[in-house]
Amino acid sequence: MPANFTAYRKGFLVVAVTGCGGERFFNLCASGGLDVWDLRPADEGFCCCMSLASFRRIRPLAKKAGVRIRIMSRKGLPFFIYRNRMREGMLLGILAAGILIYTLSLFVWNITFEGNFHYSQDTLLSYLDTLDIRCGIRKDGISCEDLEESIRSAFPEITWVSASVSGTRLIVRVKENEVLSSVPETDDSPCRITASQPGSITRMVVRQGKAVVSVGDTVEEGQLLVTPELSVMNDAGEVVRTKYVHADADIYARTRNVYTTEEPLMRTEYVASGRKSYGFAVTAGGFRAAFHLPSFTGICRDLQDTLRSLLNLSGNTEADGTRGEESVPAALSENGRTWRYTSQSSQLKLFGDFYLPVYLEKTVGEEFWYYDRKSTDEEMNERAEYRKNQYIENLSEKGVHIIENNVKIQENGLSYTVTVEITAETQIAGREPVEVKNEEMTEKE
Repeated sequence: MPANFTAYRKGFLVVAVTGCGGERFFNLCASGGLDVWDLRPADEGFCCCMSLASFRRIRPLAKKAGVRIRIMSRKGLPFFIYRNRMREGMLLGILAAGILIYTLSLFVWNITFEGNFHYSQDTLLSYLDTLDIRCGIRKDGISCEDLEESIRSAFPEITWVSASVSGTRLIVRVKENEVLSSVPETDDSPCRITASQPGSITRMVVRQGKAVVSVGDTVEEGQLLVTPELSVMNDAGEVVRTKYVHADADIYARTRNVYTTEEPLMRTEYVASGRKSYGFAVTAGGFRAAFHLPSFTGICRDLQDTLRSLLNLSGNTEADGTRGEESVPAALSENGRTWRYTSQSSQLKLFGDFYLPVYLEKTVGEEFWYYDRKSTDEEMNERAEYRKNQYIENLSEKGVHIIENNVKIQENGLSYTVTVEITAETQIAGREPVEVKNEEMTEKE
């Protein structure tokens, strides 16, 4: 029997077994079904743990095996209460803590969503807030069935919802539809196709409408490419009426795309000084207590710098454990220092899903020297290459086929200009609605 919470609650004894019949004694205990665990050798015999009920039954077994039993220690809740029976403050504190934990267990202090990909955690939490379901609500005030129905009605892409309360945690598991919940309606209104940007047409496929340009033509932005007007003729070849259709075509052209951005010539360089400070904070409800410890290493270095300046001494700072002159540029003294802080927060829980409305936050601060310097040619080229790749990636996402690319860098005082020229094959078909003269012209044949 392991020393678990049940054994601690009922109390148990740590006993020493001495004599020549130790092995026989434990065999008799096993045959009699006594609770004995944590058996280990000790001086002149063995040591083990035993429940109170089993200890009351070992007298005839010990006499039969010829061993002596000696109690080494008493452990468990009954003995703890007996030893502290005269400490009223401790007992009242334990009682108050039990009442507090029981009160907190009646509320929800953590809300978790599982299986959501299309809808973010913040979106779903905001919707629950409109239903007055938030951290701090009583558990008996939540109807899981009504919550599941509300989420399915509010979010069409969610096809399955399961809500449950475990401990002080509300768990909402959802399953989203992987296909579109509705088919977009087709637009049959009359429209024409114009050029969205200038270029030379390389290929075109017209499905509806009449093309007014051909492959090899050079077009300007806004120029008409496909007209929606179709003439309906009689047997004599005369136009009896004009029919307007929803023009549809894929038209590709060789285009020139130019992207220009301006970057600062001076850049801020940060160098870690090695000084760090640590802090922590406790948040409970609307109360927050934060503590931040100073950097004792930094205080010692500041005192050393002050003493060195008073004595008018100079030398390599590596002797006292600080950064050497080669790794810290001289320009640092003309600028300053800055601290960067990173925080990590976690919610306190007793066990499993029993969360508490208490958040622990750990903060780490690191000091940096900073100074301004001019960007090198290599850094400007790297920045220009990054801008070019970013622009090419944006064009590729739109289905643009890149043919050629070129980058130019030009300094302009305190900044430099990056110009990216892209030659590509681009879809230039842009639809524009048209107004018809009367309803007869748009009726379908």
